[in-house]
Amino acid sequence: MNDAANSLYEANPADAYPVIEWIKRTGASVDETLAAWKDGKLAELPVGRAWDVIRIPTFEGWEVVRQLCALRVALGPVLHTQLGVEVLVPVGSAEDWDVPGSTVLVVGDTIDVPHPAVVPPHTQNARSWISAPRSEPTLTDAADLYGAYLSATATMTRTNRSGR
Repeated sequence: MNDAANSLYEANPADAYPVIEWIKRTGASVDETLAAWKDGKLAELPVGRAWDVIRIPTFEGWEVVRQLCALRVALGPVLHTQLGVEVLVPVGSAEDWDVPGSTVLVVGDTIDVPHPAVVPPHTQNARSWISAPRSEPTLTDAADLYGAYLSATATMTRTNRSGR
């Protein structure tokens, strides 16, 4: 284990193993990822091996997360960024995603992530985890996300029309 991994382990031994396993599943270098976090930087992780990413506009994204939590749907890692809310979904599960205003990130794309301990109200380079990666490899079901996204946009459209 390198110095960055040792530093993470010493800071919180119970959290070190799950974080390292989460990084390994992406195919990224554990040493480089932990070193970036230790230096206060974001780590670049590849998309398409452990998960794909659906990026939705910020306002709608927060409403989608609220709805998924209210429905008690299993919520995987969700990242808040300047570009929107990025939801990690199973690889290939968003191939038919067709919701305007959203973007699907797949093999060949990358995302920049803060350490899993960076959650609101804290941010790192304008990023924070709404739902941080955990030891179990839970991902948000793309079909559940699709339904919640359509529901959220419909709710917001009705609210905007009524002036509430």
